Amino acid sequence: MGRLACLLAALLIAPAARAGFTVETLAPGVIAFVRTEPAGMMFDANNLAVIGEDAVLVVDSNATAASSREVIRALRAITRKPVRYLVNTHWHLDHFEGNAAWLEAYPGLEIVGHEATRGELAGVGARNRAGMLESGPGLVEALRRRVAEGRDREGRPLDAETKAAYASDADQAARYLEATRTVAFVPPTIEVRDRLTVHLGARSVDVRHPGPGHTRSDLVVWLPAERILATGDLVAAPVPLIGNTARPMDYAGTLERVLAFGALVIVPGHGPVMRDDAYPRRVRDLAAAIRDGVRAAVAAGATLEETRKRIDLTAFRDAFAGSSKLRGALFDLYVAQPAIEAAWRQAREAG
Repeated sequence: MGRLACLLAALLIAPAARAGFTVETLAPGVIAFVRTEPAGMMFDANNLAVIGEDAVLVVDSNATAASSREVIRALRAITRKPVRYLVNTHWHLDHFEGNAAWLEAYPGLEIVGHEATRGELAGVGARNRAGMLESGPGLVEALRRRVAEGRDREGRPLDAETKAAYASDADQAARYLEATRTVAFVPPTIEVRDRLTVHLGARSVDVRHPGPGHTRSDLVVWLPAERILATGDLVAAPVPLIGNTARPMDYAGTLERVLAFGALVIVPGHGPVMRDDAYPRRVRDLAAAIRDGVRAAVAAGATLEETRKRIDLTAFRDAFAGSSKLRGALFDLYVAQPAIEAAWRQAREAG
């Protein structure tokens, strides 16, 4: 390929590369915007657009206003109909911080969230955000140093997958930190306790709270005619996200209710579109193992450290991570380390 052809090719692919997502049509008028950044410690959310007769419903905003504006531009290339509803599946900022950009683009937009969203955002959300703003610059510096040196914290060589993840994490964290210092948080204007049905002309969209799991306030979005389900981070790939704001003792039961929809297509909060329920069932089994193990340990009077020793998640770690060092580390970070502690504390509170 000649130099000019190479330059033209680079110009053609550059917008998609900058945007960091692919656009997938799941059914007529149902469009998924699926993130393409490498799996890592930092996330941006998948989005779903449901186009009705005269208006649009969108599922989730993004980690920054700039990221949301890229999705808005892509959506406007598909339809000029206004976005009337934006559903936040939960309050984590990678699904929430872009709300202001959507409201700016579509004045009068209704933002739908669970009724517990405001309290969670003002409590643990504010604490987590303050911690990220404080520790984030050091994280960015450390990640960029490791990429430049090609070695991890223990001095071992980085494999290609981990190196790409560290580079992506550093860039995403830097953009997030810059945006978050001045962001205007826009809370829900419509609060859901159990269920809300939105009518977009003849098309109906159900917003449901199947129960707590990834947070106390998870919502899913169900298209009954198309049997398409957007789950937020109740389902996330390549590893589950059962972190320190989760409700691990409830997670498996909530996923049972998610599976009961019988979806043909699942749009997870992160990761590729799924066309069967094998992955969510594996997450359900993991959550059930954590719940049952912690319940038995707490009943026996075990301390947190004793509980950690009693619960062996090795088989699940292997199932989700395989031979990938990166995914194994992510499983430890987002499941093994925080989930058992969160479950133990939840079980103790319940008595």
